[in-house]
Amino acid sequence: MSALGGATVLAGCGGQTTEGDDSSGTGGTFVNTTSEDATTLDPRMNELAWVNSMMHYLFDTLLTVKPDGSEIIPHLATERPTQQDETTYTVPIREGVKFHNGDEMTAKDVAYSFSWVLDADNKSTNQENLAFMDSVEASGDYEVTFNLKHPYALFELVLTEMNAAIVPKKDAENKGQKQFAQKPVGSGPFKLKDWQSGSHLTLERYDDYFLKTANLKELKYRVIPEPETAFVELGTGNVHQSSVPKTLLSEAESKDNLQMKRISQFDYNGLVFNALNEPFGERKVREAMQYLVDYDEMLSTTKGKLGKRIYGFMPKEVNEAWDFPWQEWRDKYYPERDHEKAKQLLEEAGYGDGFDVSMSTHTSGKFKNMAIKLQNEMDQVGINAEVREVTIGQWLEELDAGDYDVTFYGWSGGQDPDGFYYYLFRNMRNDDSVPDDFVGNASAGMLHEANPNSDKLAKADENIRKARKVQSRDERRELYIEAAEAFQSEYPHIPVYSEQSATAWSTKVNGYDPTAFAAQPLCNKWSNASLEN
Repeated sequence: MSALGGATVLAGCGGQTTEGDDSSGTGGTFVNTTSEDATTLDPRMNELAWVNSMMHYLFDTLLTVKPDGSEIIPHLATERPTQQDETTYTVPIREGVKFHNGDEMTAKDVAYSFSWVLDADNKSTNQENLAFMDSVEASGDYEVTFNLKHPYALFELVLTEMNAAIVPKKDAENKGQKQFAQKPVGSGPFKLKDWQSGSHLTLERYDDYFLKTANLKELKYRVIPEPETAFVELGTGNVHQSSVPKTLLSEAESKDNLQMKRISQFDYNGLVFNALNEPFGERKVREAMQYLVDYDEMLSTTKGKLGKRIYGFMPKEVNEAWDFPWQEWRDKYYPERDHEKAKQLLEEAGYGDGFDVSMSTHTSGKFKNMAIKLQNEMDQVGINAEVREVTIGQWLEELDAGDYDVTFYGWSGGQDPDGFYYYLFRNMRNDDSVPDDFVGNASAGMLHEANPNSDKLAKADENIRKARKVQSRDERRELYIEAAEAFQSEYPHIPVYSEQSATAWSTKVNGYDPTAFAAQPLCNKWSNASLEN
């Protein structure tokens, strides 16, 4: 995964200034902003999220994701991978695709791009992302064969990411990695024009792009370290897009010359109960906690306008893209605040007189506010709660050791359910590489450790692991629905919100609608944005 960066990473091939434009809306320079400079323009070595997004304009991938996240479709490939056996796939690629230097892309370039990353001597920062691959080879002029180490359901998703960008073999070898990082050659709708470190990065239109020619003539990223300054530049028309700081959301919404959208960060944030510590080993006690909070109020208290309710331990965007029954889950597992119902459940669990509990939180305001809000609600039903502020280091130690009653948790899982369920809810004791003395599964609230004989949880763990190996999206969906039902019915967490970022752009930009899933440029088969002159 790429490290988080400080740019408006979802800016697309989506607008122009009027520098030499004609009246048709083509041409011109779309100016975006970033708070930090790039360190490399080689997709095989990059670790910054905003650069990752920007490089989708320079390079292409074999597959891409629809803007609504509902489907993975061919891009440089002519078809999705064809499975030959459990771990072997063939991928036919387009003929006639030209790199920016005029060379035609062939299977040798594709195989080289993956093989270079897999070669440990090259020390690619993307190697871990492709670690499930054993080898990639050209099995024809326009066909590539992937040999995997083991079945992996996210294989196709990986082929949509910049971790799997295709570079020209001849050019990359002739230049060497360091020079290629400064003067990259790809096949995307834009090519590098100018890079002034610490100042700006400019891309210019590539007229021979295999899909369609971009409306934009140029795409420029200005380095503006302070988000507030970048937003001022947007308001005055000096740039076309910028992020919106939390303190300026209302101002952005009120400006007639701006459009604004909140974009999911594909994360999960909430409070976790330790099922190994009484009284949270009792399911009814954990369920009672759900009746203590007003979810919308807690969301407003912790994240305000830059958060969204979360269901099934996944962001709403993932739920919608996978057509999960999140409305049913909302009604079934996320009740309205009801202190009397909470008291009833506590009485049934044998804790009608209340109990003492310690809640660990970080000094970060969002998590501290969660804990204090729950503390106040607990007090009203006779629970004496202490809120402890700990450092990140302390939190990690306590989490790993299971040394907590209630703690906060934040996790970035991406656009596939695997990123949440495999990492948060699998039974780690079933992993081959985990030591016998590992406490394990802290993020799931120690459910597996507290309930070692639970057939329901064992089946959920089996589903999570199976969903990593099956390619059928429909089959994976059913496996995750069953697992989600199992874990939600145990109430291990209070799921509070998924974080969002806000991006704003000029109303002069037409045909532009950024989404959380749209990694490819917006001058693609779905749209080709432009600027009014």
